Formats: sequence, structure tokens, C-alpha cells
Amino acid sequence: MSAYHDPARIAQLHAVIGAEADAMVASMLASLGRAIERLEVTVAAGELDPAIQAAHAARNDALMLGAGPLQSALTEFEAAARTADEPAARAALERVKAVWPPTRSELIAAAPPQ
Repeated sequence: MSAYHDPARIAQLHAVIGAEADAMVASMLASLGRAIERLEVTVAAGELDPAIQAAHAARNDALMLGAGPLQSALTEFEAAARTADEPAARAALERVKAVWPPTRSELIAAAPPQ
């Protein structure tokens, strides 16, 4: 049982694409890391518009990986950014930053890098 991702989702990826699933997970984790860094930089600069695309892409990766808490936090961030609600976006970004490290750790353990 995992608090930050659905282990069945990684098992499904392995069932569908086989041994390449671990490389796919690693690629998505790298993409998530870059997107979350972009969120931090753009929010710090007070620029929510560029963060919307990064949040959307990260949300899709989180969905593919079964990372529900991260996906929820990214969804909240994206919604706040789309309405230019900077305080809500900052609060959602803090939730993203809180769930990202344990999510990343659990996913790395579930699909070790090649």
C-alpha cells in the first residue's frame, strides 16, 4: 500500500509495455521534476500564465503514474493559475512541493531507474 501512488498503475504499465515501463516512469519523473521547478520559478516571479502549461503537463504525468495526491495538488494549482488567483496558486504550489519528494521516492522504488 502506498500513500502517494497507486502501485497497481505501475503494474499495469509493466503489463502493457513490459521492461520499458521502468524507463518510461523514469522519464515521467524527470519531466515532473522539471515542471515543478518551472512552477516554482514562475510563481516566484509572479507569472502564473507560463505555469499553466507546466502544471497541465505535470498533472497528466501524475495521472499516468497513479500519483493521486500530486495530481490533486497540481489540479488545484492549475485551476488557481487559470483564474489568476495568486494566493491560491501559491498555497497549491506548497502542497505540490510537500507531496512531490515522497511521491518521487515511492515511484523510484516501484520502478527503479535503468
